[in-house]
Amino acid sequence: MNTVLRIVLAGLLAIWTFALAQTHQHPEAEFDGNCALSASLGNKLPTDCSVVWISPKSNRLYCFSSENAKQIFVRKASQNEELAQAFWQNPAFWEKLQEERDAQDSEN
Repeated sequence: MNTVLRIVLAGLLAIWTFALAQTHQHPEAEFDGNCALSASLGNKLPTDCSVVWISPKSNRLYCFSSENAKQIFVRKASQNEELAQAFWQNPAFWEKLQEERDAQDSEN
């Protein structure tokens, strides 16, 4: 009985280790696993996808560089998703948006 229990426990440990490794890869994650908050700000920041969030709106999986980054992103999730998606699809988008903001600021 002792041997059977050891085999079962070893099997469970192997399955758990495999599952844990899979959670840190996320090939289905948006932005190739880069931080979604960073993308919404016009930057690329690679992550290990240890902090994730699934959007209830789009059902997309987002990775974050920290729990704090995730909380900031989620506060304005819809807006941040749109900004991040726009940046990722066209990195020049953020530069254009920043130029427009700078022009607006100089007018005021």
